[in-house]
Amino acid sequence: MHRLAKAKERLGKENAVMFLSPGDDFRYLLSWSPLGDERLTFLGVSGDEVALVIASVNAQEAREHVGAAISVYAFTDQEGPEATLQKVFGEIASRAQTIYISDDARFDHVEQLRHALQLQKPLLTASQLMAPWRMAKDPDEIEKLKACQAINDQAMLAGLAAIRVGMTEMELQDIIRRAFMANGADRDAFIIVAAGSHSALPHHTPDQTVIAEGPVLLDIGCFKDGYASDMTRVAYVGTPSEDFVHVHRIVNQAVEAGIAKARAFAEAQSIDHAARRVIEDAGYGTYFVHRLGHGIGLSVHEPPSIMAGNPIKVPLYSAFSIEPGIYLPKRFGVRLEEVVIAYPDHAEVLSAVPRDIYQVKR
Repeated sequence: MHRLAKAKERLGKENAVMFLSPGDDFRYLLSWSPLGDERLTFLGVSGDEVALVIASVNAQEAREHVGAAISVYAFTDQEGPEATLQKVFGEIASRAQTIYISDDARFDHVEQLRHALQLQKPLLTASQLMAPWRMAKDPDEIEKLKACQAINDQAMLAGLAAIRVGMTEMELQDIIRRAFMANGADRDAFIIVAAGSHSALPHHTPDQTVIAEGPVLLDIGCFKDGYASDMTRVAYVGTPSEDFVHVHRIVNQAVEAGIAKARAFAEAQSIDHAARRVIEDAGYGTYFVHRLGHGIGLSVHEPPSIMAGNPIKVPLYSAFSIEPGIYLPKRFGVRLEEVVIAYPDHAEVLSAVPRDIYQVKR
């Protein structure tokens, strides 16, 4: 509960209260998060109080997870939450100078909270507090990220080895999903299989497209012990075209440039610039259509955002992706992705899978 104590101390200094709904900020403080559904749930944290308002259907599970350290207040479906919210949080909200609300909160739940507590003050996003804390990983978090990435490596190798002419994107997606579970993942996070011209669509949803001669892009991630992994590699069925090899080489050089620039206290925008400049100098800048990377931890995507215009200095021990891409519409795309940990003088790459083109016989 040291993270919760840290939050209480900060909120006490600000005379503030923070209301968190189920999600990764909630999980970060308590190492557990309840089910998020249509029933309102808020964890209220101030300098001297912590309480959880939750539906009665979920209350016993909450008590078993949080123990005696946090008071749990339940409401029934018939009663609704407003009276309980007013009873539990009314006084601390009225005293607070600043009120933070979970970024994960549903609009209707925020409106119920606002009405029950008669909130007149502006509401600030909880990420203003939580994001800086979550960016700098502690040793246990780094070990969990590495363990999850090791599972991801095995699933990626299984997926690359399974590629066959005639199978569909969804069939390959299922093979990768089963490889995740066989290697110890708690669940998959996402599995992008993009064959042929679909590889030029950065977030293609796998479908019944049949794999044939040409590129196959795999972007996959899973969860283990609450932490996420992420990586992208490319394969080619048959002999890679000269254009594909050329673009792959440029993207790989961009990855290397990003890794070389990535270290603790470097500006996020400078890391993006180092990789993007490689692609722009090669004449493909128009076809690199997204930021260079994103933070990763309890969430697949979290701060810091590694992109132009973000001057934030990436914290020591922050974890983030470096994933440049070139996407040629109706033809093919190449994206290569690594997750790194930022140290004072270098970035540690977590994956051991080579970024070469994985060639598949026809």
